[in-house]
Amino acid sequence: MKWLSMLLIAMSAMCLAQTAKKLSPDELKALLDKKDIFFLDVREPKELDDVGTIKGYVNIPLGQLESRYQELPKDKLIVTACAHGVRASRAAEILEKHGYKTAGACGILEWKAKNYPVVYPKDTVKK
Repeated sequence: MKWLSMLLIAMSAMCLAQTAKKLSPDELKALLDKKDIFFLDVREPKELDDVGTIKGYVNIPLGQLESRYQELPKDKLIVTACAHGVRASRAAEILEKHGYKTAGACGILEWKAKNYPVVYPKDTVKK
């Protein structure tokens, strides 16, 4: 029975090690202010229209990431984002599996709660 407990502890540690770092809004702001990062929003386009995103974003929904990750630069540190950070963490794991470097995952709703600026894609569409 002791070996089973040890196995479960080891498996839990492995799962935790594969989880992307969750960035707070303040950590994200510091990264955006100081580093040349690539900001990837993995939400659906309607979510960006409704809630907003961060200036300079690129949108590839999580469901398309496995087939589109080659569109991303390998020479930049990537921050992934979604509403709360869950899908963004999954996206970071996918990217790391393919050799990309990620700084972490964040949630746009937390960013907005701190009154940090957002942009709305529908406002930037040329008419």
